[in-house]
This record gives sequence, C-alpha cells and structure tokens, in this order.
Amino acid sequence: MPTPASLPLLPINPPAFCEYAGAACDQNFEDVRSADGFGVYASDPPFIADTIEAAVRRIKQQRTAERWITWKDLSIPGQIIFCKICKALRSTRRVLADVTTLNPNVLFEIGYAIGLGASIQPIRDRNYSRDEKAFEELGMLDTFGYSTFENSEDLAVQVVARDIQPFPIQNLPLNREQPIYLVRSHVQNEGMVRLMSALKKSGLRFRSFDPKETARLSLHEASKQVGTSFGVIVHMVAPERNGSLVNNARCALVAGLAMAQEKRVLILQEGNVKQPIDFRDVVKSYTIASQVSDHVLPLIKSVVEELQESQFVAVALPLNLLEKVDLGDFAAENEIKGLSSYFVPTGEYNEAKRGHARLVVGRKGAGKTAIFYGIRSTYKPSRAHLVLDLKPEGHQFTKLRESVLERLPPGVQQHVLTAFWNYLLLMEIARKIVDEESHVSYRYPPQREAWRKVAELFGEDARSEQGDFSERLLTLVDDIAIRRQQMASISSTAEITQLVYGSDIRALSDAVSLYMTTGRKEAIWLLIDNLDKSWPVQSARTEDILLIRSLLEASRKLQRQFESRGTECHVIVFIRNDIYGHLVRETPDRGKDSAVILDWADPEVFKEILRRRISRSTGLEGNFDSLWRAIFDSHVRGEESFAYILGRTLMRPREVLRFCRTSIDMALSRGRDKVSEADICQAERQCSEDSLVDLSYEMKDVAEAFSEVPYAFHGCTVPIDNEDVRARIGSAGVALDESDRALGLLVWFGFLGYWVPPDVERFSNQYQHDLRKMGSGISGDHAYTIHPSFRAALEINSSYQQ
Repeated sequence: MPTPASLPLLPINPPAFCEYAGAACDQNFEDVRSADGFGVYASDPPFIADTIEAAVRRIKQQRTAERWITWKDLSIPGQIIFCKICKALRSTRRVLADVTTLNPNVLFEIGYAIGLGASIQPIRDRNYSRDEKAFEELGMLDTFGYSTFENSEDLAVQVVARDIQPFPIQNLPLNREQPIYLVRSHVQNEGMVRLMSALKKSGLRFRSFDPKETARLSLHEASKQVGTSFGVIVHMVAPERNGSLVNNARCALVAGLAMAQEKRVLILQEGNVKQPIDFRDVVKSYTIASQVSDHVLPLIKSVVEELQESQFVAVALPLNLLEKVDLGDFAAENEIKGLSSYFVPTGEYNEAKRGHARLVVGRKGAGKTAIFYGIRSTYKPSRAHLVLDLKPEGHQFTKLRESVLERLPPGVQQHVLTAFWNYLLLMEIARKIVDEESHVSYRYPPQREAWRKVAELFGEDARSEQGDFSERLLTLVDDIAIRRQQMASISSTAEITQLVYGSDIRALSDAVSLYMTTGRKEAIWLLIDNLDKSWPVQSARTEDILLIRSLLEASRKLQRQFESRGTECHVIVFIRNDIYGHLVRETPDRGKDSAVILDWADPEVFKEILRRRISRSTGLEGNFDSLWRAIFDSHVRGEESFAYILGRTLMRPREVLRFCRTSIDMALSRGRDKVSEADICQAERQCSEDSLVDLSYEMKDVAEAFSEVPYAFHGCTVPIDNEDVRARIGSAGVALDESDRALGLLVWFGFLGYWVPPDVERFSNQYQHDLRKMGSGISGDHAYTIHPSFRAALEINSSYQQ
C-alpha cells in the first residue's frame, strides 16, 4: 500500500453549486480533518458491517501514523447528514466502499467520490450472495474490479496490499446542443411517459440511457455523459417492481456522480418511499403521473438559465491522439447531429431513402434507428416534404387490445385497427400542418386558405391538446375505450367509424390532400419505430402481428389517397427480425410490402463506420488501416486486432462500437496513449459480461425461467453435444416441455451455434436469423458451439482450433 506521502490529499474546496443548498455550498470546512481512509458501508446486514469495522480497527493498529475512519465516526447531529459525508469524501485519500449489497446510500457515495476524483476501493464479502446477480447486472464497477473478503483479517490484508488510483475524469466541453442527460427506468410506467413528454415539450434536446436498449451502463459512459451535461435526471421506481434494485442502484450512483460535478440534478422517485438518508432531502416523489411535470420544470428552468448565463469556454489541456478519439454514442437517438457527418449510407439505407421499402428489418443494435434518423435528416429540412417521426410505446396498444379488441371477432378486429391507424396517421399529418405550416402558408393566398380549412376541421380542442405523440396516442385509446363501453355491438362499417373516429373525417382527409397540392408539397414521409419495443422475442401474440398488418394496410390506403391527388406518400415501419418472420407467416398476400433486412456481414462496412468516426473526432485523414494502427495494437493473441474484436461481437454496429470504445476507455484509465493487447483483452471480458446480461434480459422477457439458462453453460468446453446442452438447460430450472423453446431461442439469439467438424461454426447472424437455412445439411443430433462474444464471461474452453 502506498505511504501517506505518496497519495496527495484532495483539495478541500466547497462546491460552487450544491443541489442541497440550491446555490453555492453554505458549509464551513475549517474544522475538516483529513484522513487516509474512509469506510462507507450499509448497516444491514449487521455482521458484514461489523466485519468492516473490525478490519478498519486492525488497519489502525497496524498503521498508527495514519488516520482511518468510517461513516460511524462522523459527528452528524444537527446537520444535513450528507454534508458530513461530503466533507469526509473531499478530505480522504482513499474510500473503502462495500458493495456486497446494492445499498442506495453507498452507491450514491461511490458516485460522489468518483465525481470528486477520489481513489475508490470496492469490497465484497465473497460468501454473501443476496445481491450478487444484481451486482453483475449493474456492471458499473467492473472498471475498478473489487477486493473480496471473508473476515476482518482477510479484508485488512486486501486493503493494505492493493494499490489504487483515482478514476480518470476527463475535462470535456459541455454539450450545449443536448444539455440534459436522462437515465430512464427499465419500466415504461405512466411517470416515465410523462417525464419523456415534459422533456420533449421543453424544447431542450437531451441524451438518455435506456436499459431496454443497453442492459448495462458503463462507468466510463456515465462519467462522460454526466460531465458534458448541464442537468441530469434519474428515474427511480417503486421497490416492489421487478428489477428495481438494479435500476435504483444505477440511478443513485449517477446522481452522486452528477452532484459531485455540481450539475443540476433531479432524482425522481415513483411512489411514497422511505428515501435513502444521503439524498432524501433532494429527491422528488410522485404518486400520480401528473405530478411529474411540476418536478421537471424547475430543473428545465435552471438549465435554460445556465445556458443563457454561461460564458463557458473550454480550456482544454493538450490531448494525445487516444484522448481525441470519439466513436460517438451507442444509441443513435443520442447522436442525431453527429450521425449526419459520419453516417455510412449502406445499400439498405439507400433503398429505404428512395421510398422502395415499407419495412426496415433488423435485430436490436443493427442500425434501424440510425436509418430512421438518416432518412428524417435527409427530407426534414426540405419545404417540399412533410416528415413525421412517430415512436409509440407498446403499453398503449396493450390497453387498446384489452379494453377494445378482446371481445370482437378477428375480422372485425382488423377493420377496427385499420380504421384506428388511418385516423391516427391522418390526425398526425393534420397536426403537423396546423402546428408547423402556419407561417409558411402566408406567402401564397391559396395555400393559406387551404391551411385555414385544415385548421378548422382539425379542431381547436385537438390542436390545443398537450403532450407528445405517446400521450396523444394514449388519449385516443382512452376515448375509443369509452365509446366501446357505450356501444352494444360493433360489426358494420358505420359502427366501426363511430367507434374509432367519433365523427366522419372524410372532409379533413380532403382538406389535407388539398393543402399538400396547393402548398406544392412533393411527398409525405411517415417513419414509425418502437412498435415492437416491449414485445418479447419470438413470443409476439397474434394480436400484435395484427396491429402491424393493419398499420401496413392503413398506410397503403393513405398512400393511394394522396398519390391519386399528386402527392407521394411513404410510410416506413421499423421492426425486429422475429416480428417480421411472424408477419410473413401470418400474411396471406406477402408481396405487398417490400422490406430491407439489415445484414452486417461485410467487415469493410464496419471499417468504414469506424474510419469516419475516428477521422471526424481526431482530424486525421487516411485509410482505415493507417488510422487503426495509430490507435490500436496491431495484433491480439496472434490475430489481427480488428478481426479479433469483430469476431467477438454478433456483427452489429452497436456491439462493435461498444467493444472499441471500451478498449479505448481501458487504455485511458491506465494512462496509455495507445490501446494495447492487454486493454483489448480486458475490454473483451467487460463486453462479454454486457452481452451476457443483455441476453439474460431478452430471455427473461420471453419467460422468467429462461433468464438463468445462459449462465448454465459456465465453464463448459465446446463443442458441446446435444444431450449436454439439454441437460444444462434443464439444470437452469426449465421444464422439459419448454426445453425445445429455450434451445431455439439460444440459437436464434446467436448464443449457441451449430458446430460442423472439423472446425466450422454456424451462427444465426450469418444467415439473417433464418434457422432453416442455418441448419441446412446438418443432421438432427449435431453438436453445438458457443459464440465467442460470450466465452470470456462464461469462461468457455475450446477443444478445437478457432
């Protein structure tokens, strides 16, 4: 362990802005004593707390020249508790943090210490398993690693022996384009819907972490996003909800990180919950969703004021090449502006952009959203095009199904849904015209008159409705549900019209068409994403597929209507591979709707994606090989380094970017100016854990019992025979009659592949997830292999040359 002299004390400076004070810190720091170590841990379970306290006493006895304290040594009475914690964290060389349980107080304090630049040593009782799985799912402390212990003597030895360094906090310029960072909850409850709506209506752009898209948030990513933000919002859910432990732990850590960096912070809590003592004075709780907007508004106002008043000019220290590299965000919605400068226009994108496809199909992370925003940014600036980007949430359709459709015959269901979509899309087009075309229409009297007609028929009440598309969709579903209760039967066209429209909309349809013609509009583009976001993989219901079929039917009707009057209409729906497979099987006339399927099989495309991003962030020009070798070691374990990385992903852009970024983060945290082989190997372990957690969540969405199946393959040797595969699936608690389904999912997701002697591996991503094509020519009793992207996390061995 370093001597006290070798570890400089942190400067004891009060924060210029503190969320508790709502202004500059009002505390007196003159009485603060420095410490060599400060222990933070939960009081429950008491036997672990006792072990840590005993370990600190042992260290005191062994190192009498040093001062070691725990949170219990602080004098708390009469003060805000966290003010004492804050002073201790600011004046301590090392923070000993117990993460045996995911205690929100401790996670908040860890985040706060990281934000201060303190040296953190996480510790875990190796024999206590209560939160072990949740700790792995959280994943934010993988960067540090952690010391394990069994007793106080063991822990004291671990603490004394380990040399630790502060987590590197980069001095990055603030993001004035997207000043707010949001950590979304894994549950899309009403509060989350209202929160998203409030942010969209605020006019401030924001970035977000969405656990539905990426299961684990890395500490490097959280630090970067928080550091570049003016305001940070986290959404904590009620502890009774499944998955609340991981979600709330993540939120607590990010909130602490943000507060230490003097950001405006909103900790939003669902329900009346006994709050963790460290941040109970700043958390904002809501019991009904309508309260959310009131809690968000003060943060939005403070961010706007800071944007206006700030004269911040980034005085950056000289950066080495590695520090300049910025590969962008994993999620396309967080880098809409950046995409325009380094987006790679693939053949699939060009087909969709030309209006030759009604469906864009691909797995999560395959780049559907990038194409969504690529098309939007192409046509939205043009006055000749009307572009609508619609992202409904799945729970609105669940309500529609349960309250309206379930008691209707299948044929009537389809007619109702087609009418529903026709009405919804037409109303959104009318809203777009009324809200955004008013100032344009003044330039040409016939166009102004046509605009007035649309506005009149659209209606003042509808126009004044608040909320984003998700809220408007929910309002429409509620209205239909009320009308359904008032109607004895629904079978005729007139009754369907009464149910869905409430009144005849033919006049509005004619008015919209007239405006498009009079206003010299060439085309309407309707881009629809997120429909299947909450639908479990390979488990979509017939009603779900009917929802998409009816949308496609309504879009064809809308297209015919507009094109008969000289205006092009393009509707593009973005869906997953498995949903598309269901759609093809359940649609009699399959040829009506053309689709582009995102197939990332060419390494050269990934090279171009990376080349453009590296070139944009560093200013360097050159081919991929020259740029790559300037940043990464050329080989890993005898294999060319880029091929090594690519081969340990499922060939999706998000995964390749994540692996490369994690490698760079590893190198930076170790003080290197180039990514080494060791950094890539360490990144492989972390990304493998991320992939495993992602897969576990997706399996769990299908069936609760399936979530543990991937972990049942820990330590196995590939190839693995059919009997062993089924035995391991059974050992995870899957019933015998469900084993075929679980096995099929593992193959479809690409976790398991078919092994063809002597050393050929077939995985689903190589065959566009067509399992029949993948299994062509292979006998029924074949052996399996496990994809390299999961092997590091599961410690898989191989008996053949790879």
